This record gives sequence, structure tokens and C-alpha cells, in this order.
Amino acid sequence: MERIHPSSRLSRRRAVPALAAGAAVFVLLNAGLGLWAEQLPRIRDPYYGDKFVKLKAKAARPDRGPLVVVYGSSRTGFAFNGTLVEQTIQDRGGRVAAFNFGIPAMGPIGQLLYFRRTLADGVRPDFVLVEVLPSMFARAPDGPREQHWMTGDRLLRHELGTVERYGYSTPDVRGRWWESSLVPVYGLRFQLLGRVIQSWIPWQYRQDWSRGTDESGWCTPYKDVITADERAFATARAKDEYAKVLQTWVLDDTLAATLDELLAECHAAGIPVKLLRMPESAEFQAMAPPDVRTRIDAFVRSRGVPVIDASDWLDAGDFTDGHHQLRGGAAKFSKRLAEDEILPWVSGR
Repeated sequence: MERIHPSSRLSRRRAVPALAAGAAVFVLLNAGLGLWAEQLPRIRDPYYGDKFVKLKAKAARPDRGPLVVVYGSSRTGFAFNGTLVEQTIQDRGGRVAAFNFGIPAMGPIGQLLYFRRTLADGVRPDFVLVEVLPSMFARAPDGPREQHWMTGDRLLRHELGTVERYGYSTPDVRGRWWESSLVPVYGLRFQLLGRVIQSWIPWQYRQDWSRGTDESGWCTPYKDVITADERAFATARAKDEYAKVLQTWVLDDTLAATLDELLAECHAAGIPVKLLRMPESAEFQAMAPPDVRTRIDAFVRSRGVPVIDASDWLDAGDFTDGHHQLRGGAAKFSKRLAEDEILPWVSGR
């Protein structure tokens, strides 16, 4: 029989406590990170957290004018150049602080949550614009489309009930939240890796989009000019994503109620609010049949607040894909919005 050397027994005795200590440290670190993520939105939801830091800095400027915040999707994110809006209004003798809270794939649920977070975190806009993205209000068999992007790991605990009330799948959203809270090194892996080693993960998982925006929250479009082939490719991709939902568009009443709740909370806070229809090329608009466009327009205009309809403000050459703007398109849109809508609004005219 093989004899076990006394030193081997000693090593084994030492190994057990070491492993137990290591496991305990791992559990404690995960618990601490989970609690930390719940308190710091830059960890749990960098899309919000990174932009809010910039918004807070802008709101704290002692010489700023009325704070105008626009909540919307990537359409808004690429289009609303807050710095240009401020300069345009200043050139006409006014003053305003403009901030772009456009986030990819954001619809009415995300807008409601982000507005609430903004107030809870200590910033109160003086004026609010809310983009209406029709595809995000379409009825779908599996619930709101937003749940595929604004997932449970990006939500705060007290927000879970809200998203479930508006159609999120309970097992999915709570499962993702618990995973991100109990094992955040895994559940928040994309958020964490996106902060330190972005090259290790594909761009669509990095969640660092808001970090690259300017001080006014604007995500500068990648190009100012594209070739005809590039535009054709991008437009075809947009059709693949939007054509079916726009051709068969039927309003989800639950999501309409989400928008109404946001508008009611703006009114309750004494914050003037308007809805914003973002520019689209004629080709993109044609994806929705005339009867669908009529229903969408009726839905938007029946919410009881003013509507800025910028749908036809730009030409096809101002877009990459019919609904995301090039730099020149963003400049045209921002200047016109500042001159025709924001300046009269904040001036009380």
C-alpha cells in the first residue's frame, strides 16, 4: 500500500480552508458588485449612466438657459446636435441648454424609465421633447419590442414591476435581473468588459455607445457623405428591419398608455412637453401603406400635447438609410428645430 507523506496531508488540510476562503471572497465580491451596480447606473446601464453624467454637468452650469432634454431612439441620438441648437439660439439673442437623451432601440417604456431616473437623480428639465418611433408602438405577439434591447440586467429592481405591467415577459426580465445581481461578473459581463477592454467583445454588446457622445449627448454620425452603393445597402437593411412591422402596424394600447403616463408625469412635474416625429426619407415613409400612416398620425395627434412633425424636413441625401442622418442632415435638422420650434417655445411665443 502506498504511504501518504505527512507533508501531502498537511497540504491538503491547508487547501480546503484556502478554497473555502476563495469561494467566500468570490461570493462577497459578487454581492458587493451587485449592490454597487444597483446604486451606480454607469455599471448596470451605461447607456443611461454615461449620458446622465454629461447631462448633470450641463444642468449645473450657472450661466445656462432653460434646459431642454429630448428622449428618443438612435434616430434622435444621431440627429439632435445640442451644441448647435444652443449656438443657433444664442445667435438669435436667446439662451438654452440642450441635451440629447437618444438611446438605440428606445421606445416608450425606456423613455418613461429614463425620465423618472433623470428626476430621481436630481436633474429637472425645463422643457421635454419625446420622440415617437412608430415601430415601437406596434402590437407584437410576444410583447413590446423594447424588451429585446432594454433587458432585465439594465433595469433597477423597482423598475421590474413597471416593465411587467407594460408587457415584458416576467421570467425573462426577472431572471436577467437576478443573474446580474447575484452573479454580476457574468450577468453584467458586457457592461463591465465594455468599460475596460472593448476589443474583446463585438460592438453591439459593448454598451459604450453613450460614452462616445459629446457633452450635449449627441452621437456624431460616422460620415458626412456616403456612396450610392453604401446608401442602397443601408436602406435595404432598414427595410429588412422595419418593412414588415410598418406594413402590418396596429397600435398596442398598452404601449400607448405608457406614453400617456410619461406625458402625465411631465404635466404633474410642471414640465412643458411636446411630441417629436423624426425625419424620414420618402422611400422609408413608403414602407407604411397610406392607411397605416393615417392611423399613426391619428395616434400621435390624439395624445393631448403639441406635436412637432419633422417627417418631411430632410431629403434622401441627408440620410444613411432613410431614417438615420448624416452629419449634414443632423445640422439641417438641429438648426431648423432650434429656430422654428425650440426658440419660440422657450421664449413663450
